[in-house]
Amino acid sequence: MIRAVLTLVVAVVGALGLTEVPSDVVVWYHSPAALAVVVAAFVALVRKHVVKVERTAAVLLSLGVGVALAALGHYAGLLVGGWLEFGLLAGLLASGGVDLIRSITGGGNAGTSPGPSPDPERARLR
Repeated sequence: MIRAVLTLVVAVVGALGLTEVPSDVVVWYHSPAALAVVVAAFVALVRKHVVKVERTAAVLLSLGVGVALAALGHYAGLLVGGWLEFGLLAGLLASGGVDLIRSITGGGNAGTSPGPSPDPERARLR
């Protein structure tokens, strides 16, 4: 049953053309960073097409998806040991990674605060 769910998840990934997600499910469970790529893709998909969540809710969604995918991997026999910690770390990496990339590339409003409007006198001197 669990393998069927994972097969369905891979089929959805393939149908949606999420090329950044490896199609081999075993690769997802090599490290929390590998699973974080999958979590980030699914969260982006959910945020775009299902429900619009921002800030704390987006982080909680990432954590939930990470734990759910880790649990699926554990019960399918692909992940041995601390699946809860593995999923939480993957979710945290996925949400933090997106925020980090946005702050570096200047996308979105992550890490920026609106400054005062420019002084017209100083703008004239430029």
